[in-house]
Amino acid sequence: MPDKPAVTDTGHCTNTAPVPGTLRTVNAKNTGPKFFHLHGRRYGQCPCGKEVSLTERDNLRRHKPPQE
Repeated sequence: MPDKPAVTDTGHCTNTAPVPGTLRTVNAKNTGPKFFHLHGRRYGQCPCGKEVSLTERDNLRRHKPPQE
């Protein structure tokens, strides 16, 4: 497993690139277009150990690493 990314003064993870091969989409197509827009999100795994939703540019959203 790669080294854990650095943490800012506010406790947020500095990594924005997901681990390759860990992208997934929540299947919400059967719920209709409104709920697919709200809940059909894409997720990726961060090297810090947390699964985070992705932005439109396939970057991880701002998040805090899991507490140890």
